[in-house]
Order: sequence, then C-alpha cells, then structure tokens
Amino acid sequence: MNISQLLISYNNKSGEQNNHANIVAAKAIMEVIQNQLLNLATFFTFTISCGDKHTCAYHNNLMQKLFHMLGLSAVQFLVRHANSKIHVSGKRNFNLILIDSFKSFRDIDIASYIEANNYNEYYYIFIQIRDHLLLNELRQIFKYCWDNSMINCSVQSQDAHGEIFVHSYLPFHANSCSYLEPVLVSRFNGSAFVNPELFPSKLTNLYGCVVRAALWHAPPYVYLDTDSRGESRIVSGFEGYLLRLLAERLNFTIDIKVPLRGVKCGSMAQRAVGLDMVKHRVVDLTLGGFAQSSQLYGRLSHVSSYYQTRQIMAVAKAAYRLTSKEMIISPFDWLIWLLIWFACTVCRVLHYLMSKYCTRASRGSKQPFLNFLAIMLGLPTTYTPDASCQRLHFTAWLLFTLISRAIYQGILFSYIHGDIIVPPPTDFKDLIDQNFTTVMTASNQVYLTDVMQLDALPSVILTSSDELSAFEYILEKHQRDFVAVGTVDILYLYRREYNQAGVFVVMNDDLIDLQITMYLSKHSFFTAQFEAEIWWMRSAGLVEGWVSKVLGKQNTVKIINDFDADLGIEDLYACFAILALGLGLSMVVFILEYLSPRIQFLRRWLLKLHD
Repeated sequence: MNISQLLISYNNKSGEQNNHANIVAAKAIMEVIQNQLLNLATFFTFTISCGDKHTCAYHNNLMQKLFHMLGLSAVQFLVRHANSKIHVSGKRNFNLILIDSFKSFRDIDIASYIEANNYNEYYYIFIQIRDHLLLNELRQIFKYCWDNSMINCSVQSQDAHGEIFVHSYLPFHANSCSYLEPVLVSRFNGSAFVNPELFPSKLTNLYGCVVRAALWHAPPYVYLDTDSRGESRIVSGFEGYLLRLLAERLNFTIDIKVPLRGVKCGSMAQRAVGLDMVKHRVVDLTLGGFAQSSQLYGRLSHVSSYYQTRQIMAVAKAAYRLTSKEMIISPFDWLIWLLIWFACTVCRVLHYLMSKYCTRASRGSKQPFLNFLAIMLGLPTTYTPDASCQRLHFTAWLLFTLISRAIYQGILFSYIHGDIIVPPPTDFKDLIDQNFTTVMTASNQVYLTDVMQLDALPSVILTSSDELSAFEYILEKHQRDFVAVGTVDILYLYRREYNQAGVFVVMNDDLIDLQITMYLSKHSFFTAQFEAEIWWMRSAGLVEGWVSKVLGKQNTVKIINDFDADLGIEDLYACFAILALGLGLSMVVFILEYLSPRIQFLRRWLLKLHD
C-alpha cells in the first residue's frame, strides 16, 4: 500500500482524544519502534484491527502522527476491516499491533500465521479501551498468547489521564506455573520508558515447574532407573547429564514419560510414539538422533545439534585372525614366493651346469640336491665344493637363504605370538566384490534408507532394539563375509561394559553422520531458551566432557585396528640383489674355469686362486 495515499485518507478523519495525548501515545510507540523492534530486526509488521468507529478514528489520528515521525523503515502495514477473512501471507517475527479490544486482537488470527514457526515472535500491542474494561481485556489477551505459545507479548495502554503503561504476563511464578495476571513492566514518562526492558525474560527461572520429557532407557545416551511405582529418573548418560543440568540452570522439574512402557527400549514403535507425544503436546520434548526429513521438521521444532555420531561398518576381528595355513603363507606375498621358487630353480640349474661342465666341480660332489636343500633350511652340510665357481655359488646361496629365512622366521614368530589379522575390507567395493552380508537392527535401518550402496548387499535385519546385538551377532557368526552396521558410540559402549578393546575392525569410510538434538513441540516457547543454554554447555566443553565420561577418553579417536601386511619385493629387494650378484660372479668364474684347460695363463691363475 502507498504510504502517502494512506496518509491522505487518514487526514480526512479525526480522533476523540486531545492532540497532546495522541502525541504522547505516538512518541511511546515510536520509542518502541526505534529502540525495541528495529534493534531486534530491520523489518516489522504494523497491524491495525478495530471494531469501534471512534477507536478507528483514534488509530487513524495516531497513524498520521506516526507517519511524520517514522521516516524510512521497512514496514509491512496491515489494516484489518470488519468481518475480513483475507489471509495475508508474510512473516510475523516482530509485530506492532493497534487494537481496541480482545475481540479485534483475536480476529487478526495470529495463531494461524505462527503455528509452523520454530522461533519466538515479538508482539507489542497498543490497546485503546476504557479504563474499567482494561484488566479483563488484558487477561484474555495474555491467555490467548499463552495458549498459542506467544511468550513475548507486551500490551501498552493509555488511561483517561493520558498516562502510558506497559503490561505483560510472567507465566512461571513462585505459586503458579501458568500465572496469567497482568504485570506492570514499565511506563512512559513523556520522553522515554522508565524500564527500557519491555519484553522481560520469562524463561530463565521456571520456579520448579514441570517440563515433560518423552525418554527411554537408551545407553550410552540416557540411563533411566524405574522404581516399583513405575516412576523413572535419569541416572546418567551424556544426554541425561545435559537434561539434568538444563533443569538445574532453569529451575524446572523433569517429568519423564516413557512411551509404550513395557516394550523393548529404543524400539521403532517407542520412538515413533515419543515423537507423536511431542507433536500433540502430551510432552514438551524428547531427545535423540531421528532420521532427518522434511516431514519431521514440519511436525516438530528442534534446537541446534549438540552431538554428532557416525554410522559405521565393522567386522569381527576374531574372524580375520590368521589360520595355520595363512600363517605359513602370509609372511611373503605371492610375488616373493614366485621369485623364491624361481631363484631355487635357477640355482639348481646353474649347480647342475657347473657339476657337468667343470672338471674340478664334478669331483667329490655327493648328493647335491640334499646339500642344496640343507643350506636352504639352515641345516649343516659337510660337502665343500672344490671349484671356485661352486664356492661362490654356494656362498651366494647361503647369504640369500640366511637373510630370507631369518625374515620369514621373524614374521612367523610375530604371527604366532601376536594378534595379527589378514587385511579386512576397507570400502564398499571390497564388500560388493566379496558379497558381504550386512547386519543391523530394524531400528537402525530407518536411518540408512537413503544409503543406496547398502541395497547392493544382502542383509540380516535383527528385531532386537539393542544396538549391541548387531555386533554380537557377527562375533557369534565368526565368518569373514559378515559386517555389522551401527553407531560408533555402541562400539565404545561395548568396550567399556565388557572391558574389551580391539574386538572389532572399523572400515575407513563412514556411512552417514547422525545429528543428536532435542525435539520440541512446534512453536514451543522453550526452543530459543534451551538453544541458548545448550550452546553455553557446548562452548564450555561440558558435552565433550560428558561423552568422555560415559564412553571413554578415546571417543575422539577413530577405531581402526592396524594389521601387519605381508612383505613385498620392495622389502626384500636387497636379498635378491645379493643372490643375483653372487650368481653372476660364480658364472663368470665358471666360464673362466671352463676355458682354463685350453688357456695356460688362466689355469695357473685359477690354481693360485684356489690354493
């Protein structure tokens, strides 16, 4: 709407009060606009609703004066006419409302605009009404605000003497948890408000009032203890500690409502009922890391995530321990074994050639294969070759077998006395190639419906609501083609409860990150206050401290068990190089010895070398 045209239409009307009273009221409202609403945001909504023509004329007169004072501001003007049913879209975060009765306030139907909001709006209401009717109207306005979770409602009124007063309601009181009687919070002295805090804080002290929470026993997050009367209390758990400190700081009492009491704790039905209890305001809040979706956000409000966990995949370490056959084969990889076999063959062939074509080498050669094998196994041999080429050949073979055998025996000893496992799978490709079967609980499966990679693998879905059951299942199965899916916190819980570390090997890639937060009923007035308190706890390091206390100090370390890989050619390169050098020298000497009978100089030189 064009402001200048609106001003012209107001200039043709007149108010009932004298001009001085109107100016005081306008100044008070301008003070609110400039020092309250525009300090909170750069935009606010200005709404006028009145049923009496005289009051409408007064509001018109007041508007005229405001236009002269207002200047340039981002304002949405709304004027509601009698019996109007038009729903004007737009945010209602910060509101200035002019009314003449509770009925005109109710007819604005603010609740229909804010029911899907996740924050607390501000409402500064100026009511023009007879003095003797004011108290009853204020009570009805504040009841409407309370019923619709409008916690920041302040009402300005002007009495017959032109005095400006501001009332609000403080629902949490020493003697009541829904105290709706009007409370004077400030007055206007003509130039400023005596108390500039026109929207007093109402949630910093709940005076022991009850806040209802839908909780269930869910280690390690919340530990509950239920007595013989069926009443539950929080014992521990890092979310339990958070909720207890929140209750202590804001001075409220936690009333725990266990959804579907008697069913398995943490089951899907229990979680779903807990969310419905919050949605229908049976309880005020619940905790957990529910599957995030637009449907969930459309039903509930939530604070910022105060903890993040990971959905991981893990295999049982015991299933990957080396068997006797693997212990014998695993110290060297397939290429090393192939090269060792090739080296043995080459040495035997060269030894055969030397024995056949070298006269000196053929003398005294007894059981060459057994002597060759004895040297390879580290057994004593009494055979000493006469030929220099064979001596060099045997020396190279001795060095090669000594080094390779020492390495092999050392690794084999560590395999026998250590906790060594064969390399487990590290990513989805390995799982798919080896046709792994995933194991998870039905309640955990809900979080993983969007992980498409899991669709390529067969799965076992457990009906147990205990998240540990998936990991216990693969321990009992003791097969290498089973992988458990769950949160990393459960592994820490297993280690803490059973005092066993390194039982599982976690794959390098996480499935998803799961945000843990607090869910409240839609448009709950607790949202902003709880958010501020939880942020304080996080910044102070309290949440991390509670996690360390419940799960152990190693919670921030990724649980990956290292294993010794078999040795490759790069590790034994020098060993084969020594053998190749020795065999090369022996072949050179062999050739010289083979030619020596024909060359007198070589024969004399080799005889001296041999002696």
